[in-house]
Amino acid sequence: MFFVKQHTNQCGLHAIQNMFKSAAITRTDMHTACVKIEQQTGDPIANHESMGGDWSVSAIVTTLELHGYHVHRAVKSRQCRTWCGDSLETLLENKLFRGLILHQPANRHFTCIRPEQIDGKTYLYYVDSQLSGPIRIAAKLAEQRCLSSTYSWEPYIVMGDSMEYVAPTHTESPHCTDKPRERPRVRPSEEFMKDWHDLANQPN
Repeated sequence: MFFVKQHTNQCGLHAIQNMFKSAAITRTDMHTACVKIEQQTGDPIANHESMGGDWSVSAIVTTLELHGYHVHRAVKSRQCRTWCGDSLETLLENKLFRGLILHQPANRHFTCIRPEQIDGKTYLYYVDSQLSGPIRIAAKLAEQRCLSSTYSWEPYIVMGDSMEYVAPTHTESPHCTDKPRERPRVRPSEEFMKDWHDLANQPN
């Protein structure tokens, strides 16, 4: 099952990749979105990304929109938090439903929820790049957590066509690890070997 583990402060990018099950969107795409935001609004790039990532919600949404996806917030929060639009159970039946990008403002973190086909049935999986892998979650429970002030999941529904699969890069994939390097073999000096043999041959 596709899973990209967190690398530096790139949880926003990894949330996108884990939702699409593809690494087609890259850091370059994220930066392009930040440049576009600055051009359109005058808001400096520094407000939307750092050297290590740490992208803003606007950067995430703009990146997705630049790739042709429709993104809208699923929860309205005024006096009380309310779900707007189709329920997740209904969205599961929609072939254009790609998943949810979840913003967690309290800890400045992004995760996602994505649909997954297993044995002919569609399920939802919560994917956090800081955890060990995808976790199956019921649609109603996911909505409850999005509406709960305790969890404070800010959900953004993403609609559009499937994304072309691109394998994660070496640094993005927890499954692509270096093979253990052999310890270099160092031959002792001839002087050391002579002394060692002389010592070994001495009578007790």
